[in-house]
Amino acid sequence: MSTSLSGTPTRAAFGGRAITGAAVFLVAYLAVSFTGGLSDRSLPLPGAPAADVAAYYAANPAAAVTVAALQAVSVLGFAVFARAVRRFTGIAVVSVLAMLVSCALTVALTVVAASASFETIEVLRQGSFYTGGVANVATLGLFVFVAAKALGRAGLAGSPTRWFGYVAGTLAMLSVLSLVFYYASAFLPVGRVLCMVWTVVAAVVASRTRRA
Repeated sequence: MSTSLSGTPTRAAFGGRAITGAAVFLVAYLAVSFTGGLSDRSLPLPGAPAADVAAYYAANPAAAVTVAALQAVSVLGFAVFARAVRRFTGIAVVSVLAMLVSCALTVALTVVAASASFETIEVLRQGSFYTGGVANVATLGLFVFVAAKALGRAGLAGSPTRWFGYVAGTLAMLSVLSLVFYYASAFLPVGRVLCMVWTVVAAVVASRTRRA
């Protein structure tokens, strides 16, 4: 993949891999919604008693590991897309690592759920929630916001695509408010999914512009 000397993405940087990566990013994450049949109960909400969390993971290891695997595949798809915007890869790396850490903590929680202390369960659960939640989403939003601007400057995205990125990125970054304001938690799923959709739109638009 090539970039200009300033690090701005070039037309040659976008193609089939960027589109595939963006599509995997979105589709694998949405596939998590179809794993409900693998578990015998709903996943406890953040803040639920550690005993309930331990009981869920002990009883539903297949569901937990499947969700973690899909989330890992999803974020690796994002990594493929992000390589087309090389100037901002550092931001993307933080976002990717945050989600991979979350997935690893989920697997660890599944392994020790039946034997670990409630304190350990709580640490693993909260660690997975925050790394896969606000840490991943806020950095994803920052990436999308600056990437939208960069693609516009490179002539790879028109005004609608840029503004879609600005809005999606801003909503995702606002998820940091969830750390102090519970109702701001709505920014987590909304910002995440909008940013995912933006990567697909941006990859397709940039690819078509490159061919034109």
